[in-house]
Amino acid sequence: MSLDIRKMSVPIGNCHIVHDASLTVPKGKLVGLIGANGAGKTTLLRAAAGLLPAATGEILIDDTPAASFSPRERARKLAYLPQGAQIDWALTVRDVVALGRFPFQGRFGHRTGRDEKIIDEVITRLGLSSLAPRDATTLSGGERAMVLLARALAVGAPYLLADEPTAALDPARQLSVMDLLKEEASRGTGVLMVLHDLSLAARFLDHVVVMSGGNIIADGPPGEVLTSQTLEAAYGITPISGEIDGERWLLPWRRAGKIPPA
Repeated sequence: MSLDIRKMSVPIGNCHIVHDASLTVPKGKLVGLIGANGAGKTTLLRAAAGLLPAATGEILIDDTPAASFSPRERARKLAYLPQGAQIDWALTVRDVVALGRFPFQGRFGHRTGRDEKIIDEVITRLGLSSLAPRDATTLSGGERAMVLLARALAVGAPYLLADEPTAALDPARQLSVMDLLKEEASRGTGVLMVLHDLSLAARFLDHVVVMSGGNIIADGPPGEVLTSQTLEAAYGITPISGEIDGERWLLPWRRAGKIPPA
């Protein structure tokens, strides 16, 4: 079973920000979208989430066209964590996380005992128990990012779309988020995330999709995709890499030419 994006294109005027992109996110796998700024990663993720009406192509969720689902049904199957999201209401952290259960609630928005259990489990899992009663608008950027990730995980959807979930986090929290997403995949969730850190991509991802200029230029396991040739084409950089305890690390080391056009 998988989330399949087929021949997705997103036009703006006479240009395509994303052009004829196809990829698969199997259940139980952590898939990363990487590429330079302006490559089309966020646009493709938003199109997959059904947020861009002008997009053409097809999204299949476990072989069923996503267009056939109601908005509530789709929200139950695809959790979406946007990039740089804000919290603008004076809700407690627990109430923000609880918003993830909204697609499962009835007409009057009453939470069930199962909802409350899931909310509590996610808060504990992400180490947010001490923040749960806090006003979410008072959080730091890193704390807010963790709370919004918790909200997405509280959906319990079979697929998670996460746009730069490690941005604005300190190194320890970046590793924590990658561990959490890897664990989420091990539980059977298909995860598609936008990521800029090449070392995290090399170490944690099961599959890498590389974009450049709105096109997918490489698609495969990290060891096969994160090569000097591909990274020069995608970023205009030359990397260095190695291995520690059986895990690969990779760093951008020097510019190899002009920055690729967006």
